[in-house]
Amino acid sequence: MTADRRTANARALERILSVEPKWTAVRSAREALALPDHVLLHAGPPLPDPRTPPPPMLNAAVLACLYEGWAKSEAEAGALIASGAVRLEPTFQHRCSSPLVSMISARTTLAVIESGAGRDVVRWHAFLGTGGGAQMRFGARDPAIIDRLRMREQLLQPGFATLLSEGPLDLLSLARSALTEGDDLHNRLSSATLVMHAALATRKAESPETKAALAILLEAPLYFLNVWMPACALMLDAAAGVAGSSLVTRLCANGQLTGIQLAGLPGRWFTAPAANVEGPFMKGLTIPDPQFPPATGDSGIIDGFGLGGQVLRRAPTLLAAFEPWLGKDDAERALALVAGRHPVLGVEVGLDAAAVADTGRAPLLSTGMVDPLGRGLLGRGLCTMPVALFREAVAALA
Repeated sequence: MTADRRTANARALERILSVEPKWTAVRSAREALALPDHVLLHAGPPLPDPRTPPPPMLNAAVLACLYEGWAKSEAEAGALIASGAVRLEPTFQHRCSSPLVSMISARTTLAVIESGAGRDVVRWHAFLGTGGGAQMRFGARDPAIIDRLRMREQLLQPGFATLLSEGPLDLLSLARSALTEGDDLHNRLSSATLVMHAALATRKAESPETKAALAILLEAPLYFLNVWMPACALMLDAAAGVAGSSLVTRLCANGQLTGIQLAGLPGRWFTAPAANVEGPFMKGLTIPDPQFPPATGDSGIIDGFGLGGQVLRRAPTLLAAFEPWLGKDDAERALALVAGRHPVLGVEVGLDAAAVADTGRAPLLSTGMVDPLGRGLLGRGLCTMPVALFREAVAALA
C-alpha cells in the first residue's frame, strides 16, 4: 500500500470513529423521508430492472402494495409493479436501510439513528422489524405479514416513541457489551437485543404500547439488527469523499447483484452477480429441495464495517455452526482486511478493499438465507464476496 493511500485510509478511519450513533426516534417513512405513495424502497444496489425483482423481493413488494391500499388483490399489485406504476428504488438513495427483502413504503415505521447535534447532526434510517412470527424480510407471500405490519404501526411505533422520549439509546455501548458475549452483530444479536431490552426496561413502560415494544425485544433475538444496521451505515458514510481512500463505505445485495462503494469514489457502484449464501438449514425446515440462495439485503454493511463475517472469532456458536464453510485461518484472514481498532468496540474495523485486492483473501458476509423461490427463511450462513469486485474498485480508485 502506498503512503498516500495509507494516509487517506487513516483520515477516513478517523471520520468513521468520530461518529457516535444513537437511536433517537421512530417515524413513518412519509414523515422521515418525505416518501410519496407508489414508491417502494428495496435493499441493495439498483436492480437491473425494477419491474422484475427476484421472487422473494416481489412477494414483499406485493404485500406492501396491499398493505398501503394501492391494490385490492395480489394480481393487481403484481401488475402495478410490472408496469412501473409502483416504482422500486434503492434504499441508499434515501439514507435508509432494509433487511433481506423487506420493502419500505410511506407508512413503514423507521428507526431513526443520529450522531451529532444541531446543524451538525447526521441521520440514517432503517426498516423497523415486527418481531417474531411471519416477517416481510423472509420473502414469503404470507397475508399474516400484513397484520404484523399493522401491529407495528399501531403498537410498536407509539411504544418505542414513548420509551425513546426519555432520551436516546447509545448503540456503541450496547454493541461493545454484546461483542464480549459472543455476538458477531449480524447473524447473532441475542446478547445485544437483551442488553437493549435491559436499557429500555429502566424507562417508564406503563402503557400497552410500551409494554408491547419491550415484549417484542424478548420475542425476537435479532431485533438489535434494526438499529445496528443503520448505525454501521451512518458510521461508514462519514468516510465518503475522502480522496484516495480504499475503505468500503457501502456493501449490500439485492438477490441479483452485490455492490460496494469506496470512500474515495463516493456514489460510484461496483457490482457483481450476487454470490450464494451457504450454511446449515434450519432444523425442521419444511421447504422441499432447498437451495443455497444469492445474497440479499442491506445488512452486509455490518460486515463492511468489520463485524459479522469479519469478527466470527468472537462468536463461538457461529464458528461451530459454520465450521464446514470456514478456513482454519479465518481469524487471520479477517484481521488482514481491516484498517484499525475501534476505541469503544475494542475490535478492528474498516474493511479495506486494497487489502482484499492485495492479499486475495475474500471478505465474508454472515447473513440470513431466504429461499430464492420466495418460500421463506432457510437458515443462516456465509457468503464469500468475490475478490475480483474489490480489485476492480481499487483499480478505478488508482
